[in-house]
Amino acid sequence: MKTGTIVLIIICILIVCCCFTHRRVIRALLKKEPMPKAPNWHFWVKKENRRG
Repeated sequence: MKTGTIVLIIICILIVCCCFTHRRVIRALLKKEPMPKAPNWHFWVKKENRRG
């Protein structure tokens, strides 16, 4: 395999992982629903917008 093909495969895998991780946010954006609460470890989000 060429280096370019390997890099493209890695980038595609990373994009799929990112989409899977953020699936609730993406669904809310597409359906124009309220944004879901962020996990507790998202310290940069206001406390009232975090879960738990």
